[in-house]
Amino acid sequence: MTYGQTIEKVVVSKEDPNNLYNFEPTDTESLFYLKLVPEAKPTGCLVILPSSGELVESVMKQISLHELAVQQNLLVIFPSINWGSSKFISAHEFLDTIFKQVVEEHKIPKNKFILGGLSGGGMVSLTYAEIANRNKNSTFIIPKAIFALDPPLDFAHLYNQAKRDVERNFSEAAVNEGNWLMEMYKTEFGGTPEEVPAEYIKYSIYSHSEEDGGNAKYLVETPVRIYTEPAIEWQIKNRQRDLYDLNSTDISAMINLLQRKGNEDAEIIVTHDKGIRLDGTKHPHSWSIMDSQEVLNWALEQL
Repeated sequence: MTYGQTIEKVVVSKEDPNNLYNFEPTDTESLFYLKLVPEAKPTGCLVILPSSGELVESVMKQISLHELAVQQNLLVIFPSINWGSSKFISAHEFLDTIFKQVVEEHKIPKNKFILGGLSGGGMVSLTYAEIANRNKNSTFIIPKAIFALDPPLDFAHLYNQAKRDVERNFSEAAVNEGNWLMEMYKTEFGGTPEEVPAEYIKYSIYSHSEEDGGNAKYLVETPVRIYTEPAIEWQIKNRQRDLYDLNSTDISAMINLLQRKGNEDAEIIVTHDKGIRLDGTKHPHSWSIMDSQEVLNWALEQL
């Protein structure tokens, strides 16, 4: 059996008013999910989310997790979420719509869902879990576990890192992204972290400024596995960034916090020299830092 024989595209909406799925040059207005159905009755559901601006089909070319998972009787879902607001409200509502369909059609228990993704996909997954745990009736499911690859966690940290990229004016890609991110955050949150700190704390996955980690406290009972590749030599050479600028800083702090609060299933996986993009370019912020078989084994343990 190959996943190509069992893949199905399910269109959820012909419109995309909240711009959840965005890419150039062939943008689409429809929202959908790709579904891989095992031959036997599914024992759980694995949800894999793209990074910002990434096509779901592109993700499938970079990992084997979905192929391995469907062979172990897991239903696999790739939602068309790669954009939208940093508050993730519409993204979570779209996920609830998908999860409701999946539970009704495949009779998967609502406590047998594992969510994960790269960067923005990891953020969507982590924020969904936090909201689900904070208010048990606010989401359709409560995730069994979350995995993420190098997700930004603290919006205040990310804003200030973007500001440093712009001030250094070394990498055109970093400067462009930095300017875009600062303007987006000022619009969405109503100002800078200095001007409206409470808004940044309210929507961040983890807040280093808060003794309890902010929203991270809602992950104390959720298994969390986060991959990150600091690649500090690459960062200095290609971006003039140091350890203070990296997602790894907050990832290590949050996992440390969760472990100190008693979460024995919170773990950080630090990789070295594994980051390679689909086009062969060396880049630590990539799907390749994840070992698909390793994640599947972990997922099966959680289920």
